[in-house]
Amino acid sequence: MAVGFRKSLFGFNCDDVTEYVEKTHRSYTQKEIEYKEQIEDLTAQLSALKAKLDETVAEKAQTEEKLKEFTDKYDEIERLSKNIGKLYIVAKSNAEAIMKEAEQSADIARKEAQKNITSIMSAHRSLSGVKEDIVNTSAKFAKDIDELSKSLSSVRDRIEMHETAVERSEEEYREIIKVLSDG
Repeated sequence: MAVGFRKSLFGFNCDDVTEYVEKTHRSYTQKEIEYKEQIEDLTAQLSALKAKLDETVAEKAQTEEKLKEFTDKYDEIERLSKNIGKLYIVAKSNAEAIMKEAEQSADIARKEAQKNITSIMSAHRSLSGVKEDIVNTSAKFAKDIDELSKSLSSVRDRIEMHETAVERSEEEYREIIKVLSDG
């Protein structure tokens, strides 16, 4: 930066130098205030994002808890399905034995078998609903995590950019002060 100082009897004109230093000081003071405000804004944004992250972590914990519940229900349904399958086989065997004895007993056995089939179908529908809930919850959670990660990366990049600008301004200010004190 070239500055035109007028010459005087003992070097440069003191008023010119003083005016230049004061003008430069005001300029850097204003920039420092602006950068501090930007840092405060970014710090507030970071705090908000951290709060959002905490909220998302809490939601993740709730989702994991629900997933465990769904898994437990799925295991229970699986166990019940096997038991129902075994019951069906027993019912069929009993039905064949009863059919040999009497037609009336055969009607009772058919009704029992139909009841078991209805239970199997109901369990199957319930299992499909649980599976759909798990898939939807997992997809939403992954989307939320991706958005939060992008937002945090953007904030980090902006903070780094501003810190670099502040460091450059401070270095320029030190160089000017050094030039002025050496001069």
